[in-house]
Amino acid sequence: MGRQLSTPTAILLGSAMIAAAVYLGLRHGPAGVPADPRPAEGAPSPSADTASAAGPAARATGAGAPARPVQAPAPARPVQAPAPSVARDEVATQAARALEAHRPALIERCYKPAIAAQPAPRGVKYVFNLTFDAQGRQLARGIIEDREASRPEVTACLVDALPPVAVAPPGANVRVDVPFSLP
Repeated sequence: MGRQLSTPTAILLGSAMIAAAVYLGLRHGPAGVPADPRPAEGAPSPSADTASAAGPAARATGAGAPARPVQAPAPARPVQAPAPSVARDEVATQAARALEAHRPALIERCYKPAIAAQPAPRGVKYVFNLTFDAQGRQLARGIIEDREASRPEVTACLVDALPPVAVAPPGANVRVDVPFSLP
């Protein structure tokens, strides 16, 4: 009778082969990208001390030869400073006003049908996370539901029914949290 591997042993051997393949694949970088033998910019270049410590073989191959001069790294893009809190407060106020302008339509389209189907809970509470760009256009929007006053069908309707909100240009990207409740 021939000998067969047990299932746990086969799994272990297979895992070891996959791990070795992943390790060796990651060592060589992404496929199709040639490795650059030159040191990266800003990387320390080998010095004469390392060449003399390496011995005559390293000196004969030029391993200790001075590398090209190290250039200063390119300046990073300037980081946009966060908007001052006064502007953030003003943006939050404007966003709250914009949401309030949509309240009657949201009550008719989302809230009243949900209440007609199931009367409890009566009120729903949300916090809108809104991010605006420097021109005041909405970049992102999230909705956080209050667990005590949650109605998933109303939340889904709000996501679909509420158009993007706009505010006066704040001059920088601004993220605000705006409480909102229905009815």
